[in-house]
Amino acid sequence: MIYYKKQELTSINNIYKKFNKKEFKSPYRSTIPLIALFKSNQFTNIKSIKSISISNIDYFFEYETSVIKGKGSPSCSDLLIKYSNGCIVIEAKRTEPPYQKVEKWLGNSTNKKLVLEGWLELINNYTDLKVELSEITDLPYQLIHRVASACSLKKQQTEIIYIGFNLNEKKANYYLSCLQKFSTILENRIDLYLYCYDIDKSEELIKLEKKWDSGERDLSQNVISGLVNDNLMKLSETMKKKINKNASHPV
Repeated sequence: MIYYKKQELTSINNIYKKFNKKEFKSPYRSTIPLIALFKSNQFTNIKSIKSISISNIDYFFEYETSVIKGKGSPSCSDLLIKYSNGCIVIEAKRTEPPYQKVEKWLGNSTNKKLVLEGWLELINNYTDLKVELSEITDLPYQLIHRVASACSLKKQQTEIIYIGFNLNEKKANYYLSCLQKFSTILENRIDLYLYCYDIDKSEELIKLEKKWDSGERDLSQNVISGLVNDNLMKLSETMKKKINKNASHPV
């Protein structure tokens, strides 16, 4: 089944009106290739779900996990894939800049410290570790709560996949570095991955990007139409890397 947050949808094409109106204004948003990837059935190539019947897999777009300490916004994963004994949290990246590191996000806020302690509690309970706040200050705050969100489901198999679309070498290496640092801190007890895809742009998408670059700031109608009609892009996988340093088999 397909869900937006926790609302069941009869079709992926019913999802566009559920998102915030700004989500599709720009043709550069990572949500666009993420939905295109879903519509092309490429998520079924993930090794951990290849042998599972499609009827036993649930896809939650914009899946929210509430904080368990302090007051704050929920962690909102781009996509959560759930099946009987496992879950996969997916974070899509394209043109967005790096998110704030924990140290800068935290500042001197007592409440934010409580929120972060709550995320670490979820991670430590799942991994049976004792990760301290001081160990993660140089990591993006978003990465911490994405992993905590996955851990909160308490599934036997837990994976976090960062998916990059048209990432240049610098950006790909940045995400690899962050994932590698956190994997080491977590003693490789959670499976972290980086997948990369090239976008083969259609003439329609090229035209929309030119309009955006020239100053038009609401192309949502055309973007949504392109997604519905599958005429914006084709996606080809260029990298599929398991981060755990002790991984002994290909993904």
